[in-house]
Amino acid sequence: MGGVTPRLIATDLDGTFLDNDGRYDAHRFEAQLTVMAQRQVRFVVATGDPLDHAQELFAPLKHRAAITYVVEDGALITTATGQVLKCAAIPTTLWQAAVTWISRTPVMADCFVIACGWRKAYTQLPADSERFKESQVFYPSLTHVDQLTTVTDGILKLDLTWLKTDIAPQVAAFNQRFVGSLRATSSGLGGMNVTLPGVNKAAALQYLGDTWQIGSAQMAAFGDSGNDAAMLELVGQGFAVANAAPEVLRESRQQTPDTNDEGAVLNQIARWLV
Repeated sequence: MGGVTPRLIATDLDGTFLDNDGRYDAHRFEAQLTVMAQRQVRFVVATGDPLDHAQELFAPLKHRAAITYVVEDGALITTATGQVLKCAAIPTTLWQAAVTWISRTPVMADCFVIACGWRKAYTQLPADSERFKESQVFYPSLTHVDQLTTVTDGILKLDLTWLKTDIAPQVAAFNQRFVGSLRATSSGLGGMNVTLPGVNKAAALQYLGDTWQIGSAQMAAFGDSGNDAAMLELVGQGFAVANAAPEVLRESRQQTPDTNDEGAVLNQIARWLV
């Protein structure tokens, strides 16, 4: 199952690279990063999470400078130091219209909304609420505002979460209302991410491939949720981890024998680097 070693390896974080406690084997990955750098294999973190959270996860690594970040579901691409390579902010009137529609539409009821900006993430959740504190794990800069539509920061993505796992009706309703203007995808565990059309992890990898002169057939990627599907389809070796959502497992051409809790991504990298 080793296959040809790719020139670019990309991975989602939550439910894929990270275990169910949000951790990974740093010592093992550090050694793999060293070998990948020696063999000129690029490593890309491709996540719906914000940049500060992703950077924080890899801050202890000595070779963290070898990591490139695709964050906010592809809306922002940066180097390890945060140098912006590409950004796709949502026009203010458009994301404000989406937030207003979400608040007034019955099928979208009971969701928590976070507007993910350049500098911070914003929510109307009370700062002393349990849900706010839980969200800070993924959004360290999360800030309470009385009204989201008053935020002046450039918004890269909207993050919606329900306390249920099946949000297919919500994704469908949103995409029907904002067809051609915005695109919603499931991010797993009751989450839905909204970006501009054509802004996704796959498009980000295509951009990096063009920049580094690496064809999609020479790339590999790992994922577990709907927002990973296009990325897995794009690359030559697209792996759904064993714990992936059923629809992702059905559509993926390859699957890892291991779950995220069993180190699926690092195990497959080890097979390539033998």
